[in-house]
Amino acid sequence: MKRKVSKPQYAFLKQEFNFLEQQGKLESEDAKDLLALYEPKGATNFVRLLLVFGAILVGVGILSFIAGNWDGLIPFSKFGLIVIAFILSYSAGYKLEPNYERTARSMYYIGAAIYGAGIFLVGQSFHLQHTVYTDFLLWAVGILPLAYYLKDQLLAVFASVFLIIYSFTAFEPGSFGPYWLLLLLPILFWMNEKRFGRKSSLFVMSTLLATAFIVNTLEAFHFDEWISMLIVFTGGLLIALFPIKHFRTESSWIGSFLFGTVGIMLTFPYSWREWQLETIAPYIFTALFIILLVYFLKQDSLPAILITCALIYRYYTDITYDFMPKSLFFIIGGLLLIAFGFWFEKSRRETVKRHEE
Repeated sequence: MKRKVSKPQYAFLKQEFNFLEQQGKLESEDAKDLLALYEPKGATNFVRLLLVFGAILVGVGILSFIAGNWDGLIPFSKFGLIVIAFILSYSAGYKLEPNYERTARSMYYIGAAIYGAGIFLVGQSFHLQHTVYTDFLLWAVGILPLAYYLKDQLLAVFASVFLIIYSFTAFEPGSFGPYWLLLLLPILFWMNEKRFGRKSSLFVMSTLLATAFIVNTLEAFHFDEWISMLIVFTGGLLIALFPIKHFRTESSWIGSFLFGTVGIMLTFPYSWREWQLETIAPYIFTALFIILLVYFLKQDSLPAILITCALIYRYYTDITYDFMPKSLFFIIGGLLLIAFGFWFEKSRRETVKRHEE
């Protein structure tokens, strides 16, 4: 079975095999045989998109029918209707799977949607005493086994999103915090490592989920906001400086996103008001932040360029908005954005060129 790679990766492999052939390191037939082990991924499959949207529409239609007749049904009839629709969807998926994999997957998607909506509707019918965050937790826990079985990263990403929403249970009065994530976070990382083949999207979502867990757990224990921000800033910085071996590019971007976003927030005085240092701390932090960005810029970090642009624009807006004529403010702001875009594109091309060399 051929290994599928992206089109840029396939072009790079072809170029390298041709180079090795020209250098006499590979015979022509050997180069062809090696290249034949790979095939470029095609564009997003139209049939798959059609089936996914079809599944969404069918799921919405079924749920709309159930919701439209909700008041006329007794609670157990509502529960039975949802369970039957759920079982039929999964059964159809299982039956179609051997011969019609994509169509079967759309049936599974319908079942997952019905399962999630059923959690909310049944909770209302039986007046169950739990928060909406618990509903999202149950939805994520319910579709994770399906994601594992199908090796479906889309379902795993949705589960991660639902778990991020669940992490905000820390804001509920009397809540201990999103403690279930202590079990589910390692499971997500393990699934990506062992089942999904180290998908970048799942690594990013799991990292964001871990960040949400840390921040919201600190909120549950009533830590000051500036402490949470400094922890996220430090964590993002460490990820960017010491990227994960198999996710070097992703680590660089997600780490930079975390420390860059929080870093810009920490340049505002309100971030330090709980420490009562809002008159001096933002400026000291900004100076250190700029030194850090200069270091990353010298390392040809593309994310650092975007963070630097955002920081410049933040101070431009803060300094000029109140006294500059609005037309001039928007004109200069637009020119700044165009200049930032040119800087980023020029740096990106130079980086790509160096890598090719």
